[in-house]
Amino acid sequence: MRRKKRIPPSRLEEDTLINLEQEKKATAEEEIDFIVARSKVKERKKKLFMKRLKIGGGSTLAILLVYGVYLLFKPYNGTMAFGICKVFIELNTQFPDTIRLSTVEEVGMSVRIWYTQTDSFGAYRLEPMQCYFKEHPEYGFALDKVTIKRREIDPAVIERFNASLPVILQNPPDLALPNPLPDSLENLQFDFAKFRKPIL
Repeated sequence: MRRKKRIPPSRLEEDTLINLEQEKKATAEEEIDFIVARSKVKERKKKLFMKRLKIGGGSTLAILLVYGVYLLFKPYNGTMAFGICKVFIELNTQFPDTIRLSTVEEVGMSVRIWYTQTDSFGAYRLEPMQCYFKEHPEYGFALDKVTIKRREIDPAVIERFNASLPVILQNPPDLALPNPLPDSLENLQFDFAKFRKPIL
């Protein structure tokens, strides 16, 4: 078997081979540049995502903290039945600005309120009041009967008050419940000096 003689490549073929090698190098460099650029873009996106995540997490935590502090200092609110009973006391007391609510108990369709007031003689007294409610087709509920100092109020007064219920329901009163009285007698102290009028 005879070996074929290798024919030396011509100048044109050499140029073509060089061009092909250069194109391969260029495409390889372009691919490397593209991969590097893509990794930089991914890195930038990741940094931006982490930054947004930190800002979003921090602001959510701050909002939750502020809301928690707000809930700690927000007074407990009663129902609208308590509000109606409170308005009835204020309308049927001689000096409503001296009223201080002590305790509020809501049981079923009734509300019992212990309150203090200063009468026209300057006497400071703790008195009970109980409001009983009935169902009403238009307002949902209305006053049925009211007892103050365990004496029942005239039904005509209650009927006149029930006529003003739409106004009360449209402009609800402050429903904040009073702070509960402490359980121990040591902590149960009244500051009577703030209710006494200074003589001199």
